[in-house]
Amino acid sequence: FYFKPEGADQILASPADESPEPPCDVKPREIDVAAGIEAINRATILDVRSIRSTWAGLRTFAPDRVPVVGFDPAADGFFWCAGQGGTGIQTSPAMAALTADLISSETPASPFDGIAPELSPERFQR
Repeated sequence: FYFKPEGADQILASPADESPEPPCDVKPREIDVAAGIEAINRATILDVRSIRSTWAGLRTFAPDRVPVVGFDPAADGFFWCAGQGGTGIQTSPAMAALTADLISSETPASPFDGIAPELSPERFQR
């Protein structure tokens, strides 16, 4: 799991779970929230006693665990921006900027020089 401070009296926490799940409208499970509280309380002196809010999301991974950003060579007009795994919150601003550059047919701006081929879905056809 990981957690970070959010303001003076809150934390943002995640179990960092990578258990496979079928695509769905995922919702937080009480057992997962309780297990997270227990893990944080065991590992720290925080003594979490209440929850202000919960949310859940599906974490997607490409086979090589590298994000996929670019037009799909096998599906005309289909653009991928997926596979960010557990780094979606941190990488979404950069992935959005790269996505906008690639969709608008512009050459990716610095600091994206050279990275587009490494993220392209074409890498799976090599």
